Amino acid sequence: MNHQELQSLFKTLYPFNLLTEYELDKLIHQSSKKTFSKNEYLFHEDEKVEDLDLYFLVSGLAKNILHRPTGDQVSLRYYYPGDLMGLMIMVTSGEMTFSVQILEESTVIRFNKTDFFEVMTKNKDFSKVMFESIGERMKTLYDEIKYKSYKDESTSNFLFRTRIKSIIEKAYFIKPDESIRTASEKMLGLGVKGLIVSQNEKTLDGIITQEDLLRYITNGSPIESKVRDYQITNPTTLLEDGFAYEAVSFLKVHKVNFIPITNNQDIVKGTITKGSFVEVQNSSIVDLTYSIIKSSSFDELHSFSPEANTLFQDHIEHLHEQDYFAYEISETITNHNDHIYKQIIKLTEEEMREEGYGLPPVTYCFIVMGSQGRKEQAFHTDQDNGIIVSDYNHLANHSSITTYFEIFTSKINNRLAACGFTECTGGIMAREKKWRKTLSEWNTEILNWSKEMDAEEIQSFTMLYDFRPLYGDFTLAEEIRTVIADKVKRSLNLQQLLIRDSLRFRIPVNPLGKIHFLTKQKSLDLKKSGLMQIINAVRIHSMKYGIKEVNTIRRLNELKKLKVFHPRDIENAKTALHHFITLRLKQNLIELHDGIPTSNVVSLSGLSKEDKDKLKEALQVANRMQQAQKISLNRNRVI
Repeated sequence: MNHQELQSLFKTLYPFNLLTEYELDKLIHQSSKKTFSKNEYLFHEDEKVEDLDLYFLVSGLAKNILHRPTGDQVSLRYYYPGDLMGLMIMVTSGEMTFSVQILEESTVIRFNKTDFFEVMTKNKDFSKVMFESIGERMKTLYDEIKYKSYKDESTSNFLFRTRIKSIIEKAYFIKPDESIRTASEKMLGLGVKGLIVSQNEKTLDGIITQEDLLRYITNGSPIESKVRDYQITNPTTLLEDGFAYEAVSFLKVHKVNFIPITNNQDIVKGTITKGSFVEVQNSSIVDLTYSIIKSSSFDELHSFSPEANTLFQDHIEHLHEQDYFAYEISETITNHNDHIYKQIIKLTEEEMREEGYGLPPVTYCFIVMGSQGRKEQAFHTDQDNGIIVSDYNHLANHSSITTYFEIFTSKINNRLAACGFTECTGGIMAREKKWRKTLSEWNTEILNWSKEMDAEEIQSFTMLYDFRPLYGDFTLAEEIRTVIADKVKRSLNLQQLLIRDSLRFRIPVNPLGKIHFLTKQKSLDLKKSGLMQIINAVRIHSMKYGIKEVNTIRRLNELKKLKVFHPRDIENAKTALHHFITLRLKQNLIELHDGIPTSNVVSLSGLSKEDKDKLKEALQVANRMQQAQKISLNRNRVI
C-alpha cells in the first residue's frame, strides 16, 4: 500500500479526518503495511514498550491479553477493523502487562509512535478523541474481564480456616463523576485507605487510594478533576469465599494496601487492607511463599518441595494439631506446590529465551490433573500435567513452534522432577504428545472419547476431567472445560463406562464395618480402599449434572444445591474424606520424621481405637457410595 493509497484510506476516516493534510502526511510518512496470521503475536508482554509502535487494524480480528502476576492470562477486549492498537498499552505501562494476539488473518498499518504523538500534540481535536477513547477503554476494562482465578495463596495459622468474608471491612463508594476534592474529603472523614469507584454502589468500576491522591496532588493537578480520570481501573480483587491467607500473601508479594473483595457475581462485598493482618505480616510461612515467588534459579526451588522443607512440614503439622479440616490442609499443600510449579514455568520461559528459542510463539495453558487438579494433594505426589496450545498448524513456522513446545515441556517436566515431583509412571506429562495438544486437537480427542474408548482411555479421560489451569491463557482451558462438561452430560454410555471403571477397586469392609485385610500385616491403602471411591462417586454425579467444579468438596456443595443428595449424605461424605485424609496425613508426618518414603498405606496395629472407629465409619460411607454406583450401573446398563 503506497503513500497515495494510505492517504485515500485515512483522509475520510474518523478521527483521522480531523487532521490537516500536512499532519496526515506526517503520520503516514513512515507507516507500513503488514499481514499477520492467526494466533501470531502483534506485541508480546516481554517486549519493551519503548520498541512498540501503534497499529491500525485494516482487516481481521485481534485480542488484548492481560498477564497477571499469578501466571494466568485474561482476555480483556477484542480489536475490530478500524481500531487502533497499542495506545492503551503505552499509557498503562508499568502498572499492567499486555500482549496483543491475532485471532484471524489480519492486515495492519504500523504507525511510528514518535510521529503519532507529535501529531497529537499539534492537533487538539485529534488528541481529545484519542484520550477519550483511552479513557472509555480503561473505564470498561474491569467489566470486560471474563475469566478470573484465585490470587496468590500462602499459609498462616488460623487464617487457613478463616474465610475472607468473615474479616472484610466495610466498602465505601464514590461515583466516577465526583471530584478529586470530594474523594479526598470522604477518605479523610472516614479514615479509610481507599474508596470503591462505582456508579451503583454494587459493581466495581475501579478504586482510588490515598497513594493515588498524594501522587495526583503532588503533580499539581486540578483538585476539581473527575475521579473517573484518575481511578485505577481493573484493580486486583479477591473472592469473599477465599481463605484469608490469600489476602495476606497478596498484600506482601504485590505491595498493595487496598484490595476490593467481591462475590462470584462481581458484586463488591467489602475491602481488605494491610491493617487487617498486622500480626501475621512477618509470618515465616508467608516469607516462604514470598521466597518461592522471588526465586531466580531452579536450585533455590528444590529446597521448597514439601518433602524437603521442614518449615513447611512443621506448619502442616501445626494445622493438623489445631484440628483443621484435613481436606483444607490438602488444599494448602497443593497451593504450595502450585507456587513452585508456576515459578519453574516462569524460569523455564526465561531459559528458553536465553538459549535462543525466543518467547512462546503462541499462547498456551499449562494444566494440572489428578489430586493436584482437585487441590487434594498429600506430601508426596507424582506429576500429572499437560498443556493446551493455541492452534498454529496453519502458520508457516508451525514446525518450529512444535519444536519449541517439545523442548519447553520437556524442560518443565525435568525441572519438576528435580524439585521432588516424580515423573508419572503412566506418562501423564506435558512433554508426552498425548498430553501436549493444540486446542483443536484436544476438542477432537474429547469428541472421540465421548463416542468410544477402551480401559486405558477411560482412565485418561477421568484424569483430564479433573484438570485445572495453572499457568498461561486460561481462556483455552475454559473452552476445553465447556466442551468436556457438555459431552459427558449428554453421554449416558460414557457415564456408565466411568462407573464400571470406578468399581475396579473394592472396599474391604462388610455391612457391619468389619475390615477384610488382604495382607497378613493388616495394612490398608487409604487411597485405593476408600478415598478414591468417594472421589469417583462425586465426580460421576458431577459429570451427570454438568458441574464444572473440580475440587471434591466444592463438587459436593454444588450437588447439595441441586438437591442430588440428602444434606446428611453430603456431610457424611465430607466427614469420611476428612477421616481418610487425616489418617494419611498423620502417617506421612511420621514417615517424614523417620526419614522414610511417604505412602498411602496405614497399618491397623498402629492406630488408636478412636482412629480405628473413624476409619470404619469412613469405609462404610465409601462402601455405600460405591454400592449406589453399582445399582445405577445395573439399572441403566447400556453396554
